[in-house]
Amino acid sequence: MTNDSITTPLKTGKNPSIQFEALVIEPANLFIQSKLLNNDSPQIQLELNVFNNNTKYATFLWCYDASSDRKKTNYPKAYQNYSFDLKIEKNDVALVVTKLDFGKPMFIDLGQTAVIGNLQILFKDYIGEWSEDIDGNQTDAFNSYHMLLSEDDEQKTVSFTSLNKAEDKDLIIEWKHYKIMILEDSEKAIKLMVVKNDSNKN
Repeated sequence: MTNDSITTPLKTGKNPSIQFEALVIEPANLFIQSKLLNNDSPQIQLELNVFNNNTKYATFLWCYDASSDRKKTNYPKAYQNYSFDLKIEKNDVALVVTKLDFGKPMFIDLGQTAVIGNLQILFKDYIGEWSEDIDGNQTDAFNSYHMLLSEDDEQKTVSFTSLNKAEDKDLIIEWKHYKIMILEDSEKAIKLMVVKNDSNKN
């Protein structure tokens, strides 16, 4: 444990609660599918509850194909100014809690706020939309996402649509002296990374 991070080894099932600064962190249930019997469920999944005063944040951290090049995860998860990550080495799994920082990818769950320095990013909501051809048949489905950016007394709501995975190109939102790179999108969470910009834009 350092001043700005803590690493806790986990065992399958329920694990003891952890105190980190003002947070009480409860690794409620760790599930490990040692033999892949079902490709539709994650190989590793942690049910995680985080308590801060009277506020509870509940989420899941999961990992598919943990031992392959096709590894897919939905973490590190961002909550307030903290990052919740899993460290996986063979059969050993540990929960890593650190402070959020610039230049590091993170997932923000729907309805949650990430705080990096003075910047706050709220994943407000999304709207499912679709387009139709001349005969009224649905040709494409996509989401419109809305995030609220805040710094000091300034706020701005930004919107974007689902990433075009075929183009393999990230979306960049610039506000004030920040660049917010949208890396992945879904109805449940947005993966993004924030870097400081040299120029100062509104």
